[in-house]
Amino acid sequence: MASPQINVDEIVATLEQIRQRGHSAHTVFRDWVNLMLFALQDRDDPYLEIVDDYRERGDMEHPEGQRSVDLFAKAFGQLQERMAATDADVLGAVYEEYGMSSDAFGQHFTPHSVCETMVEIAGVGDGSDTEDRQTVLDPACGSGRTLLVAGRKQPDALFVGQDKDPLCARMTALNCCFLNLDAYVIQGDSLTVEFYRAWQTSYSSLGGSVRELDDDEVEELHEWVTDAFENKRERRSQSTPTQELDQDSGKKSPPVTTSVSNEQASLSAFSPVE
Repeated sequence: MASPQINVDEIVATLEQIRQRGHSAHTVFRDWVNLMLFALQDRDDPYLEIVDDYRERGDMEHPEGQRSVDLFAKAFGQLQERMAATDADVLGAVYEEYGMSSDAFGQHFTPHSVCETMVEIAGVGDGSDTEDRQTVLDPACGSGRTLLVAGRKQPDALFVGQDKDPLCARMTALNCCFLNLDAYVIQGDSLTVEFYRAWQTSYSSLGGSVRELDDDEVEELHEWVTDAFENKRERRSQSTPTQELDQDSGKKSPPVTTSVSNEQASLSAFSPVE
């Protein structure tokens, strides 16, 4: 169930209207996440491909405002309103409340209160005397809940999230974009250090933005994360646990990729469909 402090009933009710037209809950939620992600990247072709799946089922016979694409946009607006009011993982809460699960990947989201404790123990935003930019890594990020908590405490940090579940990686990318964080989100196995896809989210004064990395950039990101891990492991053998907490993840800079356009993540990202 969703955390009690996050009311997502409105969003679930909107998505449920779409589900009742003959779709599974998993399909509706997955398509909603993908539509938001494609819209925010201005990727028209995959966006319209999803929309066409609903159009073929006679969805355009519904009045304007009640078509599935309209309801997806409505749910997006409701999501933004709840996030603005709570600064919390509303998207993950919808995932839980909507009865989603991932038995294939053993996906179980960490409660918000536990995320708060983990971030506090890790010393995120503790004002350490290092001049290096703090890096926050979650190798099994789920919907990005722990990164969001850390982002509220240290918004200037660089955030790196990884999850094996492709839907969870997309949710994390959206969450980091919505919270206006500089982040890399990786779909891949953190135990075998395999990367399949990755997204970059970027801070701007107008609001966060997101883009998917190309193959070369994913490889560059893979090299950076691998080098940072090796440097961390080497220093671990030479430092006390207290010293280790305050040290950066390595001297090598994160990969330099093309800047994301400074466009606010908003309801206007959804294109009108006739």
